[in-house]
Amino acid sequence: MMAVLLLVAALGIQDQRPDPQADFAAARTLYATAAYEDALERLGRIRDAGELRDQVDTYKALCLLALGRARESERVLEQILTRNPQYVPDEEAVSPRLLVLFRTVRARILPPAARSLYATARASYDDGKFDIAAAQLRELLAILNADESDSLLTDLKLLAEEFLRLAEGHAGTSSRTVESGSGVERRAPRVAPSHGPVYSMLDKGIAAPVEITRPVPIWTAPPGMQRALYQGLMEVVIDEAGRVESAVVRRSIAPSFDAELVAATASWRFQPASRNGTPVKYRRTYEIIGHSR
Repeated sequence: MMAVLLLVAALGIQDQRPDPQADFAAARTLYATAAYEDALERLGRIRDAGELRDQVDTYKALCLLALGRARESERVLEQILTRNPQYVPDEEAVSPRLLVLFRTVRARILPPAARSLYATARASYDDGKFDIAAAQLRELLAILNADESDSLLTDLKLLAEEFLRLAEGHAGTSSRTVESGSGVERRAPRVAPSHGPVYSMLDKGIAAPVEITRPVPIWTAPPGMQRALYQGLMEVVIDEAGRVESAVVRRSIAPSFDAELVAATASWRFQPASRNGTPVKYRRTYEIIGHSR
């Protein structure tokens, strides 16, 4: 008899397990009828929202805003965006007041989060972890593209797109020469690489390197090549001594010319980039123009 009672009790407890979907649906109905306090109480029952978590918190913010508790609503939105920077509420499902508050919070939360992620991706790239850098940059672009009406961080988006192209070009390659549909990539380290960050034109407080000598070989197109203007792209890292530490052809004009061009960078000299008067490494790209006659 005792065993039967225990089984019945266990089944009763099982039947009373929380149902996040049911609680969320009930809370939405209560919100629609302006029963905001009751809706908040029902939302508070949801302990393991899972995939509903952002929606549950959005309705909490809606209820709090409707009750005149704007600061608490703002804090809930901050929690959502800190947890999921890509989140954008459904404009048809929320009030205009909440959309205005959400965009205000997003404008405050997103820039430092995006810049931090970009800095992490750049550090991965500088450490040669190109696959990781590419994944981090894709995450960053997903965040920046989450709300296409938002014009925040346009420059960072353009930079991330360009850096992603570079990272994807490097990713998965370990040899010094890689044949691909986009041309030939050739790495040409000139000196033993030094440690430390590599800066670029988008870093603040950095004085760019100044060219002293940069001879570029003349390209002679082979006979029969289609008459056209050919545009290549080269990326170089200039070290603290003003020498080219590495050179990579990112967009090829012709494989034979690529090798000649990379070799020429051994004689390139610069007044090095500097930060607060101290020489630093600097990444720069050069467009290479070739004509066939």
